Amino acid sequence: MASKTETSRSTPDVAETLTGFASRTQLVVVGITAVALLARFVNLGARVAHQDEARVAYWAYRFMENGAYEYRPIVHGPFLTIVNGHLFELFGASDFTMRFVVALLGGLLPLSALLFRQRLRDSETVAMALLLAFNPILLYYSRFYRNDVLLAGFMLVAFGFLVRAYDHQRPAFLYAGVAAFALAFTTKENALVYPVCWLGALALLWDHRLFVDRAGERGLLGVVWDRLAVTARGLADWWPHLALAVFEFFAIFVFFYAPRNTDRLGTDVPGLYEALGNPTLLPAVIDEAVFGSWNEFVGQWGGGNEGSYLSALKPLMAVLEAGAIALVALAVVGFVVDRYADDLPRDVVSFAGYWGLASVLGYPVIVDNPFPWETIHMIVPLVVPAAVGLALIGRLGVESVADGDAVSATAAALVLLLVAGQVGATAVNTSYVNSQSADNELVQYAQSSSEMKPVLRQIKQVAQSNEGIDVMYYGDDPGFDGDNLHAPNPDSHAAPPAGDGWFARLPFAWYMELYGAETDSVKRAELLQGDKPPVVIALGDADSCSKQYDSAADIDQYMSGYERYEVQRYLHDSGCVISSTVIYIDESAIDGNATAA
Repeated sequence: MASKTETSRSTPDVAETLTGFASRTQLVVVGITAVALLARFVNLGARVAHQDEARVAYWAYRFMENGAYEYRPIVHGPFLTIVNGHLFELFGASDFTMRFVVALLGGLLPLSALLFRQRLRDSETVAMALLLAFNPILLYYSRFYRNDVLLAGFMLVAFGFLVRAYDHQRPAFLYAGVAAFALAFTTKENALVYPVCWLGALALLWDHRLFVDRAGERGLLGVVWDRLAVTARGLADWWPHLALAVFEFFAIFVFFYAPRNTDRLGTDVPGLYEALGNPTLLPAVIDEAVFGSWNEFVGQWGGGNEGSYLSALKPLMAVLEAGAIALVALAVVGFVVDRYADDLPRDVVSFAGYWGLASVLGYPVIVDNPFPWETIHMIVPLVVPAAVGLALIGRLGVESVADGDAVSATAAALVLLLVAGQVGATAVNTSYVNSQSADNELVQYAQSSSEMKPVLRQIKQVAQSNEGIDVMYYGDDPGFDGDNLHAPNPDSHAAPPAGDGWFARLPFAWYMELYGAETDSVKRAELLQGDKPPVVIALGDADSCSKQYDSAADIDQYMSGYERYEVQRYLHDSGCVISSTVIYIDESAIDGNATAA
């Protein structure tokens, strides 16, 4: 992948060490990473859980309790469920610890820029770290309990280590890259898209090499044969390491995807722990982890986008415009300048540009829902050419100052200020000021728009002081195509996908689990006439829905003595998707000495 032009652009390791440039670059990147971590951990637990966060965290909590796991694609990969289950056991469960792993790894992502420092200028390495640290979309979803930042981050790190393995011919970098690649496959199913994009990018790079070499008298087939021969000899020298790397990948993959304690889930699939005690079960466990997971994945997500291309493209482009317009513009500038301004384009910049373009064009085809977090997979590869563009502007400004060109220096400074101001203002607005607002393009619909933490704290206090049932859900209407809170079979909530009445309770189901609240449900309003639990939850009345459904209006007459709070489960009511929810609390049941949430 290296070229003579690339090698001449970067300073060798020994020279960098002697001059101190590398150490300075590393210190700057470490400083940027420290600020990135701070930005991700400030008020990390303040926002009420998005329904997807609550859903996955609920199963991680259940895994902590019973140690039982079996891959369910609706929850995505096992990484967060298993890691957070152990994290909850060590440090307790909360919105902060729920998001801790994503915030930590998202905050450390700027360090990945150092993997490319032999392929990029010092200024470009620093620029890459800055973009990874403060892009508004990456910042927002690094403070969000989802797999997408982890998947994109692991893949970027894998790419960086594989580049270093190629450049330095060190197997240790190969193993590190494969480990990151395998971990990416434990996060989310669209990990499969990454090697496809990489193969396409490699094909374009290879074509470019053929174009540069020119066939001449050898002919095209001769050039192709020569290159294939060189590649084959290189792979032959590395075959023991490549074989071990394949084993490493599957060892990590099977460890995470293997079922655990499945007897507690009521299934007869052999589990990892049983196989460790009885190696004869190991083939069945590996088969379930690899092929069983594949079959589950295809059954759940194999269809891709079943609507029109434009119907998916438009909302994704709106998110890119809101949260990454500067990065995309810089990526275009960096890619074009690197490709045409010097003797030859650098492979790592071209590769990342092809990868990013394929993602921008391809994701509207493969996603079943164009949710804003899908743009993460477009942004991360584009960070490399964007770093080239950002560093170029900075370098032109510095050179203009040295040359006494005040006009050019001022123009470069204004562009940098404009980029920094736009990115900074957007990041603050989207991640801190309006992190639950419908006006925020980065906020997905299943995020509650209510500041309901004070109400949740009261429910926690009730659960700590009350004996018996703490929370009663009301509402069941088989003819209603919206959500019903009544659960005819609460035992079905023990494993995903949960039965009736569970999904409609999000995000409350997560908080009830945290608080250890005893819950029950009723489907007839008159059952709430007499004694009832200190907390009752029912759907509110939505003007957007003309259908009749079980709602708080049915039970208001029975709730004398209860304080009535109305909150939003989603951003807002949408048709007969009822967001408005009423929570009744008997505040006399709250123990004043109970610990607040």
